[in-house]
Amino acid sequence: MAGDRLEKADALFERFGPSWSGVELLHEAAERYLKGYLVSKGWVLVKTHDLNRLLAEACQFDERIGEFAPACQNLTEQFWEQHYPGGELDEVGDGYSEIRTSLGRMFLMIASR
Repeated sequence: MAGDRLEKADALFERFGPSWSGVELLHEAAERYLKGYLVSKGWVLVKTHDLNRLLAEACQFDERIGEFAPACQNLTEQFWEQHYPGGELDEVGDGYSEIRTSLGRMFLMIASR
């Protein structure tokens, strides 16, 4: 399911560039990759959308994953802004390519475990 979200985020970006929907899909992909990794390590699933929290949990199993903290922080902030009413939408999608590149490395790291 994480791969499906990532595939759709990439297709949306290729066609339309940065978008609110793309941010949400990329965030969901990251969330699912991290949750899958954590569950594979015996972590008890917690219902959360906070990539920062999930990344902190993942660092307990492999501290190298912490290098992706800036991308996760940025993406989580953009996700909250566009997902819930009242958010500042001007910056949603900013730095999307860099975030996607960084998270792509994280996804590969997780998949190789």
